[in-house]
Amino acid sequence: MGTRQFAVCDNDREYLRMFQAYLQKQNPADYEIVVFDTVNQALAASCENAFEILLVGEKIYDKNVIKIKATKVFILQEDGLSGITQYSMIAKYQSMEKLIAQVLDEFALDDSFNSVGRCGKNKTSLLSFYAPDRQKGQSAAALGAAQVLADMGNKVLYINLLPFTGFEELLRTSYESDVTDFLYFVLNHSDKLLYKLNSIKQCVHGVDYLPPVLDYADLLHISGQDWERMMDTLLYSSDYTHIVMDLSETCQGFYHILGRSDRIYLLTDCDTSYGRAMLSHYKKLLKEKDYGVLLDNSIEFSLPSGWEHHSERLENISVSPVGVCMKGVLDMCGMCEK
Repeated sequence: MGTRQFAVCDNDREYLRMFQAYLQKQNPADYEIVVFDTVNQALAASCENAFEILLVGEKIYDKNVIKIKATKVFILQEDGLSGITQYSMIAKYQSMEKLIAQVLDEFALDDSFNSVGRCGKNKTSLLSFYAPDRQKGQSAAALGAAQVLADMGNKVLYINLLPFTGFEELLRTSYESDVTDFLYFVLNHSDKLLYKLNSIKQCVHGVDYLPPVLDYADLLHISGQDWERMMDTLLYSSDYTHIVMDLSETCQGFYHILGRSDRIYLLTDCDTSYGRAMLSHYKKLLKEKDYGVLLDNSIEFSLPSGWEHHSERLENISVSPVGVCMKGVLDMCGMCEK
């Protein structure tokens, strides 16, 4: 059986060069990337190994395209005057990131295509971050740790499950969908996880992340069993070396995710009576629910005083005092060696 190929056919060789360079760098859904500057070249190659996705430039399209063996064909639209109607149209001149996201999203939603189950190439480590006293530094610490791991060459996915994150303002961006959209899709189409993941994920400082939820009530409606299924799918069907979970109690899979974690990082504030009391309450609860073993897998840490005054740019938090602190925390438990 041949490799899964993502093919692009266009007579603009500079566009092909840029497209291929982008795809090879991003490597969406673990494809082999192939490019052609004539339809006949693509047709001949598809006879040897059928393409999974084929993008054809509107200006190069001819009647032989229908003969090309491909699961899904898209037309790279320029002026829309060609009259092509049998294939999906994708605007050619837009950011590569948006173009690929649209292609993979439509591909994932196509019920006529059934993907093949697969296992990830890497052993995926699950790291969970939690602050019993709901410190605002929890996300800074979790994202800082994720960036430190990415700086070391690891492939990292960060998932924030807090009810409020402020990421759109802090990262100066906007989201059209969020982690719950991804979850609901994967629960019904687990074989297409990689396509949906690559269509929805964002990236900051080398870390892939799922856009956090806008309405925390959406998280409350997801059952613990569904969270278990999602985590199983991510851990065994993705190619990430690390998944960093930024946890809150709004997730009904809270205990399951903690139990599946290779390491749990507890952000604490033992300098105040409130912080100490909340940590004590958390530990008592775990013991009462027979989850005391999770405490043995937990690392307690605190952020340096005044960290928030030097960590306003989440894009580069790994080089801030938070990042330095998290590198030390990860080193302490040998996680940076993985």
